[in-house]
Amino acid sequence: MFKTYRQSFRVVAPASAPFRVALRSGPAWIRAVQRRNLVIPHDNVAARTGLIDASNDEGLLYFDNLAPLMYSLWDVQHRITSFILRQNAASSIDFVKEKAIPPDLQIECEQIIPRPKDGGAIVKFRKKGQITNDEVESKIQAYLQEHPIRPWFNPFRPVVSFVIKGVPWIEDLHRFPSSRLRVEFEGPDLDQETLYFYFRQYGLIRDITPLSPASKDLPRYAIIQFVAIRGAVIARTCLHGIIAKNGTKLHIHFEPTIQKHIFRDWLFNHPRIVIPALAALIAGVTVIVFDPIRTWFIKHKITKGFSFSDNTIVQWIRRTLMSTIDAISGRFRGLGLSKHVGSDLQIGFSDRRGIIEQLKMLLNETPETFIVVQGPRGSGKVELVRDHAVKDCPNTLFIDCEKITETRSDGAFIKEVATQLGYFPVFPWMNNISSFVDLVVQGVIGQKAGFSESVEAQFKNMLENAATAIKEIAIETHKKSMKLGGVNTAAYGDCYETNPGARPVVVIEHYLHRADRNESIYRALAEWASALVMSRVAHVVFVTDDVGYAKILQDAIPTQVFNTITVGDATPELARKFVLNQILDITGESEKDVPESTLKELDEALEPLGGRMTDLLALVRRITMGENNKLAVDDMIRQSASEIIKRFLRLGNDKAWTAEQAWIIVKSLAKDEDIAYNQLLLNPLFKNAKDVIAALEHSELITVLEKNGRPYRIRAGRPIYRAACQRLLNDKALAATLEISTLTAMSTLLVASISKSEDELAKLSKIVAARPVDISERMKYLAEDIRVKQAKISEYDKMIAIEKKVLATEY
Repeated sequence: MFKTYRQSFRVVAPASAPFRVALRSGPAWIRAVQRRNLVIPHDNVAARTGLIDASNDEGLLYFDNLAPLMYSLWDVQHRITSFILRQNAASSIDFVKEKAIPPDLQIECEQIIPRPKDGGAIVKFRKKGQITNDEVESKIQAYLQEHPIRPWFNPFRPVVSFVIKGVPWIEDLHRFPSSRLRVEFEGPDLDQETLYFYFRQYGLIRDITPLSPASKDLPRYAIIQFVAIRGAVIARTCLHGIIAKNGTKLHIHFEPTIQKHIFRDWLFNHPRIVIPALAALIAGVTVIVFDPIRTWFIKHKITKGFSFSDNTIVQWIRRTLMSTIDAISGRFRGLGLSKHVGSDLQIGFSDRRGIIEQLKMLLNETPETFIVVQGPRGSGKVELVRDHAVKDCPNTLFIDCEKITETRSDGAFIKEVATQLGYFPVFPWMNNISSFVDLVVQGVIGQKAGFSESVEAQFKNMLENAATAIKEIAIETHKKSMKLGGVNTAAYGDCYETNPGARPVVVIEHYLHRADRNESIYRALAEWASALVMSRVAHVVFVTDDVGYAKILQDAIPTQVFNTITVGDATPELARKFVLNQILDITGESEKDVPESTLKELDEALEPLGGRMTDLLALVRRITMGENNKLAVDDMIRQSASEIIKRFLRLGNDKAWTAEQAWIIVKSLAKDEDIAYNQLLLNPLFKNAKDVIAALEHSELITVLEKNGRPYRIRAGRPIYRAACQRLLNDKALAATLEISTLTAMSTLLVASISKSEDELAKLSKIVAARPVDISERMKYLAEDIRVKQAKISEYDKMIAIEKKVLATEY
């Protein structure tokens, strides 16, 4: 059959005609009908009328399953099969005559019209004797049952044939076969039983849906759903244009199984389901597509895969260039053109070698908790960690919280975090668009669609990508180290237990910078860092100025004790050496050439500055710009005094302390280098005020020293602050004003205490008057307490009077 069926018709389409059919030489009757235009191309019929005329002695047969159905304009299967059939073309009449029509049937085939979309052909025949169309149909069907024809493209369904009872419409519209038929009535409606009678013979019917009698739609119609598309195709071809017994003419069309715009309408009609699902789909695609790319970029950020500074050739060029510069600068040192590179770091950290070694030792141990490097602002702890402790670590990630928290918008925040992590690609502008879409959707459906994420959620997602990259780096580093050691990596169960010094290092700088505004960010960082440490994939080093770091970090790792390293100020000797070398490096002189008087003046200038690196660098800049040593230091002290007044001694409701409490500390620090912690708590204004002391320490006015885990002494937050406090105390007008305010506040406390004692004494007097009770001791105590406190109030009043006299003469 395969060989016979492939001898189908071939359509030849020269430029002068749409289609022409060339038939191979065959039997004599075929050559005879060839002269009568036996095969009529589909396009010719459609271009003329779309209808086939037949006289009384003529009839039409439809043969189905001669070609694949065409389901759409771009149906690949149909086009490929049609191409194969055309390449092996012969006359379809040969096939119909020899294989599908009984040899003794008294009909003569006159014309054949291919139906490419329907996968069949219409054959026009002429009856030779007294035979009806029904007899022709039954005999052909019986013949095909005895001699079934199964095409190669659809071997499970044989070729079938039916007499066309209506007037077939040969059209070339973009309407394609479907299992649903829309039967329009030109006349009275047909009931379901009548429709079943006409259509059932062509295939199994799944359902018949008539139009509601109350509907005013015209024309009237019914929907017939066939089980198979082929049945619907045959029914449409054979019954289109038929006139039923009641005089109704049927117009049959294919109805798409999925109605037009049904998908679009469903989307618009179910926004509460569609929009969240769409948001989830977008999020899923983003994770699948972009997250691996971002992880790859983060890995190369940590491993410095794109860094030219770590390249061997670049390092050689840098060393050669620096040695050349040093040689040249040595020749021109007298001209003041040289600068000793790194002198500030070498001298500033020479007394901290022990701290650096301690930190390196911790980085060579298995990470089980945080490493915290704490010290006052300007003590150089960030440079100590970055340029000395972790300088030789191959895989490091630096996160600068100061740069992150100083951003002024959500987009800038995301961009800065992405830059520091190496997170790419990132689309900060998408957040604004997503927020706008969420706002519109919320106005439509009453709830957010979830297109936009909060900044905290995006920040956590970025950290999760970074954690994935760090874990992959830790595993890869472990495998490399095992291979270099000649050890089989498969033999190790837990790769995190070996070679702890090769693990990635995460350095979080300026932790808790502006913590009052960004607490959620710092908590997210702490939780992320705890996951890295607890899983032992990385070391995490926190560098912070804040003495209250334990409050947040302890929540992240409640069961561990931190490895804390405290970085203080430089010693007076190293501070002197640092400043002197900086100055000599600019002037080109040597220390031997400096007069003793100049060195003595420098020592006097350095005394109030202590060893705070930022203040020392500020002094060097002033001196190199031509300022006198004493004048430069005096101006720095003046600026610090102004800072203390603005930040601590001015009234403000947003402060955790009062101006009187700050003045007591300023006055005490001006007289002594440090204050006893418990002695300060005995002051009436500091009763139960440990939170106030902690707030002042957080604001860097003071530093609380600890002994055996408890606070015991209080010093100035910066060494220069003590000199500033002395200057403020010498300002008689300011000191008098603050003293009056402080004495008044203390008198107010005493008056309130006396009032309570008087009330109790009055109650006791009433009790004694009512019945004899011996409570004289209590009454004597209250009376004495009132006397003592009143004496203090009188003393405060005298002191206030003295200070007021000062204000009368001082401005």
